[in-house]
Amino acid sequence: MYIPEDVSSGAAADAVATFERIAKEGRKYGVGLVVISQRPAEVNRTVASQCNNLIAMRLTNGDDQAVVRRLLPDSLGGFGDLLPILDTGEALVVGDAILLPTRVRIAKPINEPLSGTIDFWDRWADAASASSLGKAVESWRRQALVR
Repeated sequence: MYIPEDVSSGAAADAVATFERIAKEGRKYGVGLVVISQRPAEVNRTVASQCNNLIAMRLTNGDDQAVVRRLLPDSLGGFGDLLPILDTGEALVVGDAILLPTRVRIAKPINEPLSGTIDFWDRWADAASASSLGKAVESWRRQALVR
């Protein structure tokens, strides 16, 4: 984390001070800052509050949701309720870059990464997976506690 909320070392304090200055004064000089985090609650508040635009994907953690809600204008408080129910690939976009706050679907990349969420519903409905369940339980029962 380059811009932590809680500073634990001198180097981190210097980095936070630099990013705070860029966030506060950079626009005067045409310098912008893009802050990307999976945990908004851990990002420095001063830096986050200076962001003119917000793109938030699904957030289920209450602390992270609270941070994003604080960044939304008071008139858009209801949009914060969308954060835990956004689907994979959906985002809430708010700020100067868009005319109205909008829920958008982000297009999948042409070359998808070799990672992703397992499609649980399809896996559980698959007969081959169900047939190996007995083997898995039997292997589990054979395990002994190591002391």
